[in-house]
Amino acid sequence: MINKLDGTFVVPGEKLGVVEEFDPGRGTVEVGGIVYSSQTGVASIDPKRHIVSVKTATGLVVVPEEGSTVVGIVEKVQEKMAIINMIVVDGKKMALPFTGMLHVSNSSPRFERSMWDVVKPNDIIRAKVIDTSQRIAKLTTVGRDLGVTKAYCSKCGNELVLSGHILRCSVCRNVERRRLAEDFRSEASATN
Repeated sequence: MINKLDGTFVVPGEKLGVVEEFDPGRGTVEVGGIVYSSQTGVASIDPKRHIVSVKTATGLVVVPEEGSTVVGIVEKVQEKMAIINMIVVDGKKMALPFTGMLHVSNSSPRFERSMWDVVKPNDIIRAKVIDTSQRIAKLTTVGRDLGVTKAYCSKCGNELVLSGHILRCSVCRNVERRRLAEDFRSEASATN
């Protein structure tokens, strides 16, 4: 049993054994003679000293906070809001994406009638977190450096290229609107 536990992934509250087998080490707690994991990580057994410990699987967990700048992929767009999968927070890649919501009223310094003029599914955006008090973080793309940084055609899926003030598909020539970040660049314009 002891050797099977060594190197296994454990979560807080998971029973690791009893004090007769080994003493609680770092990342564990003993309650009523039973040793439990007190953190998420990997169980580690020291057979010579009869100590069980849990080494955290990761360092500090990266989570979006109010004021954080995030990079995300647009997952879903509705008339007045979009769901964003945040994948980078303040320049640090996240282990798992967090979900954020961008409302049309927080999407542009000017009035936007529909979210479909701001972003489309699969676009990559840069946004700022403005509220984390609810279950889902609220985002804004109001700001020169915020908005769509890479856009894809809603008809054929190829990358959109900015030519002057017109955003056009490089393949099917479809023209679309977006709320672009000031530094929006497509690969085609980056090579010019």
